[in-house]
Amino acid sequence: MCRESLDCDPKVTEILVAHPDLLGDRLLGSFLSLSPEYTFVLEDEAGPCGYAAGVLCAEGFLQQRDSGWLPTMRHKYPRDLEALLFFHTEPAAVPLPVLRRFPSLVQLGTAARTLDTGAIRSLALCLLSALRANGSRGVFCQVSATDQQQLSFYNKLGFVALPVAWDSCPGAQLLGRLL
Repeated sequence: MCRESLDCDPKVTEILVAHPDLLGDRLLGSFLSLSPEYTFVLEDEAGPCGYAAGVLCAEGFLQQRDSGWLPTMRHKYPRDLEALLFFHTEPAAVPLPVLRRFPSLVQLGTAARTLDTGAIRSLALCLLSALRANGSRGVFCQVSATDQQQLSFYNKLGFVALPVAWDSCPGAQLLGRLL
């Protein structure tokens, strides 16, 4: 599913062949390792076509990701290839007011072939319900400020742009939703 949406040049394809877990590790690895109980997968006849991943306590998750999971990924993926630098770049710190008001983190993704937006919406609502049932009062996510499709999808789920300065991550926008 992760590879479907890529239009790769031959060099990137070569890297993906050499590191078959790269995209999964980058997109979902930290969620699957540190918060598997809030990771849901949508399948169609061709296989996985969407996911909804989340964490109840984003502050603790981000600390565990930075101190344990990322060092493991840095060891797994060498720094010498540009496509692998994601694991060797320090993640932007989420502003504390966001973590206080929206303590849970979510991430949603779909394969390009997924035409049924209702199914991924239902999957997202299952994740939000699970987080709320376990005590969350709000969720946030990070989206590229230029990805109009993702911004529109999150907006339809009730997310709004958070008016916080996030200079440490240019090109990204934080969205939030109370539960």
